[in-house]
This record gives sequence, structure tokens and C-alpha cells, in this order.
Amino acid sequence: MVEKTSIQPQKQENVHSAAAQIVGSPTKALQKIVTNNLSGRLTIRDTSDPSVFWRVHFGNGKVHFASSLTGYQERLNYYLSRFCPELKELSLEGFQSDYQAICHYWKAGKLSLQQAREVLLKLTQEALVQVLNLPQAGLQFEKTVGLDPILLSLSLKQTILPMRDAIGKWGKIRAEIASPFQRIFIRNLEQIPKLLWPTFKNVEGIKRLIEVLSRGGCLYEVAQGLKIDVLSLAVLLQPLVQAEAVGVKPYQLEKVEDGPIIACIDDSKTTQRHVRAILQGAGYRCLMLTEPAKALTTLARHKPALVLMDINMPEVNGYELCRMLRQSSLLQEIPIVMLTGRDGIIDKMRSRMVGANDYITKPFDAQQLLKAIEMQLLGTADSDGETILQTG
Repeated sequence: MVEKTSIQPQKQENVHSAAAQIVGSPTKALQKIVTNNLSGRLTIRDTSDPSVFWRVHFGNGKVHFASSLTGYQERLNYYLSRFCPELKELSLEGFQSDYQAICHYWKAGKLSLQQAREVLLKLTQEALVQVLNLPQAGLQFEKTVGLDPILLSLSLKQTILPMRDAIGKWGKIRAEIASPFQRIFIRNLEQIPKLLWPTFKNVEGIKRLIEVLSRGGCLYEVAQGLKIDVLSLAVLLQPLVQAEAVGVKPYQLEKVEDGPIIACIDDSKTTQRHVRAILQGAGYRCLMLTEPAKALTTLARHKPALVLMDINMPEVNGYELCRMLRQSSLLQEIPIVMLTGRDGIIDKMRSRMVGANDYITKPFDAQQLLKAIEMQLLGTADSDGETILQTG
């Protein structure tokens, strides 16, 4: 593809429209805007993740603000927790952008002018780090200022000069983690401690990392949960991605309209998040249930293709619930896979006796879970009806 570096104003507002964009180098586009002292806004679409958009506002070649059009709430929550922890509880609902939210709270007296400018500068610098690491992108320039009031007016060079180190580091990990908006999910749970231990000898820290990763959030959300810098997190995760212990997905996951429904009955929210991330990544629809006593009615209404069920649950344990499903004329043919931290032969035999088709020992990774589901849905389980999957 021939690179196009000229930037022309566009009349169309829809940044998702391919007709309103050209493909070119964001770095060259920024340089041209500065050199020609242009005013307007440049919208940049990340071609490695088409759901991610960045936007840079200019006035006479000066940078007024740069930020994301994608996931601004996750990003702003992360930055407020890092640089203005006393403001991290501020609601971001009802605002169309982070700039609007910051200006609102500044005018309302929740932020001083200095605080507002500091947050806007941090957001601008980090956005430019991401933009300058894009070799090619969809570009759209409009001669529209769009900011009111204008709280920053900086030269591009002065803005990015303190970020040279960050630009270089993000460039080195871009092959594995292309954007802080990418979502992280666990592929091989057992490999994570082994890979981290040589450089990160902290058992509780590794446990906390796994817990936060299981939620399936983007890097900003994970970094906020761990209370670390998002770049430091990306550097930490890079070898895990290379070793396929964790995987990355686009920020905006494709909606699954007609995939098979998989029900997961488990009172653990951590397990629920881990299972949901795996299932949605594989194209399944999810039915997540945390109250086993109410599960039968919900299962009868949705008729899932398969049920994942924890053994240790309050009120009604997995054995009892499995037996109840097998006694139901509406649900008795649905495959059931038990999820448990137990690894004893008695538990495996008891699961079979109450009608379970399979048994997976926690912790499990995506490959193990998906293999068990696939074997049941395709009817390829072992002749004795049991496929015991364990880590190791």
C-alpha cells in the first residue's frame, strides 16, 4: 500500500467511516500540522485494533489536548487513581469525554486549575506516546477546534520530549501488546508463576496479578487494580504473552449473537470472570449464575448447550444440583462439567454417580476448559463418559 502523508480537512464527523480517512504515518501527519501552524483535530484509528481511536487537538500548530475516543472512562479512572487519588471516586457517568469531565469538575471546584492542567497534560503525553508508536493508521483531519475552554497550549516537541523513554519502551513491546486498551486473558494459569518467579519473587504479588488478570479487563483496568504504572505492567506481561501464558484481545470484543449458550454455576466471582473471558473469547454466549438454589428455573428458561458447575457451593452443592438436573425432564440431557479444587478419586467417582459428564480440577486454563466443552458438545468424550483434565 502506498503511504499517504497529506492531511486534508474532512466534512464527515463519523470517525468510523473509511471514506473519511486516509492511511498514513501519524508521526508525519503531526509534523505537517505543526509545520503549517494548522488548527483543528486529528483523529487516528489504530489499524492493529480498529476499535481504538485517538484524537489530537491543535491551535495554530500548538497541542491543546490529546486523548482517546475509546474507553475514556477506563483510562481517566486509571489516571485519576495514579495522580489525583483523592478524586478517583468522582463519577464519570454522563460525560461525553474526559476533557468534558475534567472541565466540569474544575468549574465545580473539585479540581484546581493546576490539577486540571496536570491531568490533561498527563493524558495528552500518554496519548501521544501511543500515537507516535503507530507506524500506519487511519487518519482524519478536521478544521474544528472543539474544545471550550482551552486549558493547554504546548509545542509538540516540548510535550513529547519527557516521554522519549516511554515511546522507546512501548515500541519494543508493540509486537506483543499493541495498545494499553487491549484486553488480557489467561491462557495457561500454571505457567504464569513459573515465568514470573525469576524476576518477580513475590508470591502474594503473583497471586494478586492472576486475580486481576482473571477479570478480563484492558491494561488500564489491570494496572489500576494492581496500583502500578500501565507501562510497567505491559513490560511485565510481555514475556507472558510471548510464552502464550496470557493472551491479548481487541478492546471492543465482537458481539456473539448465535453462539451456543454455556451456563456457569459458581458462587466465586473470580471464577465467573475467568470463565466468562475464556468463553466469550471462543465465541460462546455466557449464562453466569451465582445462586444454585435458583439455577433450575433459569436453566429451564435459557436451555444452555452445556453447564459448568462448581461442587462447593452454599445452600445446594454441586452434587445435589447435578442430581436435580438429571431428574428434570427439561434438563436431563444437558452435558454437565464439574469445576472443583478437589482432586481426589472419591470426588471424581461421586461426580460420575450423580450424572456429571466431566470433571475439571481448578486451577484450569483456557485450553483445558475449551477442550472439555468441545468434547462434550461434539460427543467425543471417552467411552466411560469421563475426561479428567488436570494441570501439569
